[in-house]
Amino acid sequence: MSTSVRFRVRLTDINRRAWISIALFTAGLILAFVAQHAIYESGQSLGAALVYVCAFALLVAAWLRDENTLRVEIREPLREIPERAHAHPARKFFLFPAFVFALIAFFESRANTFTLVGTLAWLTALALFLIAFWESSPRVSIAQTLSAIAHQSRWVLLALLGIILLGAFFYFFRLDAIPAEMTSDHAEKILDTYDILHGKYSIFFERNTGREPLQFYLNALVIALSIAPLDMIALKIVGACAGVLTIPAVFLLARELFDDNVGLVAAFFFAASLFPLALARIGLRYPLSPLFVAWTCYFLVRALRRQSRNDFLLAGLMLGIGLNGYSPFRVVILLVVVWLALWLLLNLNVDSARLPEFVINSALLFGAALLVFVPLLGYISAHPQMFAYRMATRLTSLEEPVTGDPLMIFANNNLRAFQMFNLRGDEVWVNALPNVPVVDWILGACFLIGVAYGAYRLLRYREYPFALMFAALFILLLPSTLALAFPQENPSVVRAGGVAPFVMIFAALPLVILQKQFARVGSRTLGDLVVGVVLLLVVVVNYNLYFQRYDEQYRRAAWNSTEIAETLREFALARNDWKDLYIVSAPHWVDYRAVGIHLGNFDFRPHLVEKAEMLRQQAQDPAPKIYALKNQDTENLRLLQALYPNGVTKHIRSRTPGRDYVVFYAPARE
Repeated sequence: MSTSVRFRVRLTDINRRAWISIALFTAGLILAFVAQHAIYESGQSLGAALVYVCAFALLVAAWLRDENTLRVEIREPLREIPERAHAHPARKFFLFPAFVFALIAFFESRANTFTLVGTLAWLTALALFLIAFWESSPRVSIAQTLSAIAHQSRWVLLALLGIILLGAFFYFFRLDAIPAEMTSDHAEKILDTYDILHGKYSIFFERNTGREPLQFYLNALVIALSIAPLDMIALKIVGACAGVLTIPAVFLLARELFDDNVGLVAAFFFAASLFPLALARIGLRYPLSPLFVAWTCYFLVRALRRQSRNDFLLAGLMLGIGLNGYSPFRVVILLVVVWLALWLLLNLNVDSARLPEFVINSALLFGAALLVFVPLLGYISAHPQMFAYRMATRLTSLEEPVTGDPLMIFANNNLRAFQMFNLRGDEVWVNALPNVPVVDWILGACFLIGVAYGAYRLLRYREYPFALMFAALFILLLPSTLALAFPQENPSVVRAGGVAPFVMIFAALPLVILQKQFARVGSRTLGDLVVGVVLLLVVVVNYNLYFQRYDEQYRRAAWNSTEIAETLREFALARNDWKDLYIVSAPHWVDYRAVGIHLGNFDFRPHLVEKAEMLRQQAQDPAPKIYALKNQDTENLRLLQALYPNGVTKHIRSRTPGRDYVVFYAPARE
């Protein structure tokens, strides 16, 4: 039995012209892939630039031949706003008690502790606020949502489910092994989570210049539910879940701006791309930024298009929750303000008659966000310097003087930040492949073409999605580009992580245009096959980039705390002695806290040897001991050999080249 697929191509005068456009567009896309691949693999930017010129010449030629069809559909705003069931007037009386409970929560939070009274007051205030302004009843809202889902195309829902499953594979596959080792940031986050599990319910975690609370309470929940132990894996599970939950948000956001096809391709890119994948799996707070950027922007676009109060409120809730996640998300406040202003300037569906309701709904959005932010607001009122310290050190001369003209530094930072997708990315090995573009060469090429296409559509046709997207692109890069005192830290893939959903949407546009061109000439199946091949290539390329190249370079750069802890554990188990285990401090070596966490000891400082005098003092203790030393620490090793002439030195060969270390066994003294 054989199966064959036939592609029927009927050449008429009209579709012959369309086929030429397809050929030109495809050839331009392929040349762009070739140029970006050369940059990604060898950094040959000059030769690649020439190939890019040829690629864009072909794309422009295709565009000039068939401009009206070489475009994606725009989801237009509703001009006729349907009547909605407004909240009962009596609900407004809930607003005053909501304000009272918010004040209680505010003052209870000034001590930087989630107290029972403060937390109940906070949640009550938020619930009363929503009751006061929510249109219709929750039951009706849920029924409308389920009805909208039911009316979706079955193949779209199945495709989205498949993409989410693909994302779950990428975000959870070998999560226990990749990334391989803790950094100091992981140790600090685990210690913050340890504090929660032992009754210290902070609102702002002040360790290491301060952190917002959301990740730590999610970590604690994972551990309390016995999903994972208090180790790096618990942090990575939270991050991976955040990454997967961003996928449907990217689909919905892209679909709200354009159509289902753009949504599906953008979600696919987010599910498989190295950029958001590395941020999510590292186990730190980074994926919380793209997660709440995507959901906030989705509800905001939906609110603007439909002028729906409930969507304004939901956007405010997402904004408020995001402000409790990762500090670079704070720029989303500016993004929301700019989007609201742009919507008025574009004069899409808010005339003078609807302006008062638009202003009220916008105020309710910020009101909902403010109520979610109340505990942190209480903390800020008592400790403003601590909350703003980290951001201030990058923007001002607080820690390092700003050298040069700030405007020129900012302009140069923006140029370098926009180059991170096509020329040179972050240099930090923890979060990306150092000094290469932060997205693979396929996405990089598609992104650049998508940006060029969007700029043309915005300048010529004033299409509103591109105004919103370019504003988002600029604003969401600000946490990286505003590093005026530390311009060498720009581009920062983690601080700019919130831009990832929009990068994926821009990158989706060329493939959807190509797909639509094939459908126009009656070869939808062939178009789907071509796009499918590109998407399959994205999967293969990014699998190799993350699970092989990234894993290898991460292991070579990170210190092997797990191996050191295992060596110490073997000694402790053999002698039933967990007291006489020591890490000898050395510059640029393993974080002793990570070793302690692997051993189940969250206060490992007594086991850290920071000075040679401590070794001499410990030599007076007759108990046997084990010392772990950096491979190059010959000075302390010689001292130990002098203190314990019968001691045993053992060089431990690591599984990772360049990460060998030394252990010294000090025998018992009689």
